[in-house]
Amino acid sequence: MGVPGVLLALLAGWYAWPEPEKPTVPVDQAQHRVEAELADVAGVFHPGLQWAEPKYESDPDLTGFCGTSGCRKTGRTEMIVRQAARVRIAPTHDQEPLDTVQALWRGKGYAVERNKGSVEVRAQGFGLWFAVGVNGCAEVRATLTDVTDTTDSNGNGGFVRGPLNYAADCATVDEPYWSH
Repeated sequence: MGVPGVLLALLAGWYAWPEPEKPTVPVDQAQHRVEAELADVAGVFHPGLQWAEPKYESDPDLTGFCGTSGCRKTGRTEMIVRQAARVRIAPTHDQEPLDTVQALWRGKGYAVERNKGSVEVRAQGFGLWFAVGVNGCAEVRATLTDVTDTTDSNGNGGFVRGPLNYAADCATVDEPYWSH
């Protein structure tokens, strides 16, 4: 067997060799983790920001060529949870919430990236993002990868829940401190 034959055999073996399965995070554990992060963000503000109902979404992991019969679910999904603050943040206060959340996340030992209007944590399998928009809307997002996918083949079931437009109530309430 020549060099091209050996390379072809190695490539075929690599393709057919099963990858070791990393365990997935059960849905209830994933929900507990992201809900704890959302609660920590909500609890760090004084006065509070009155948070709207969170929106849970699922982004299933797929393998193969989608659009053909080769596309299939892997049993893993990314849990994405978004929540918006009802209280409007005035431009005079827009950096204060970012400072507050940045201090919270650094206090937990996370490496925090700061941009003009947001702070973000990117960790292996986990992410956090908090921003204050020009319209005074404060939003937080938590993501967790490798969650056990409990949806059916049509995407029904699982942990998807919450309002269709999670940000509809964002920045709709004036508060004496934050909004002025």
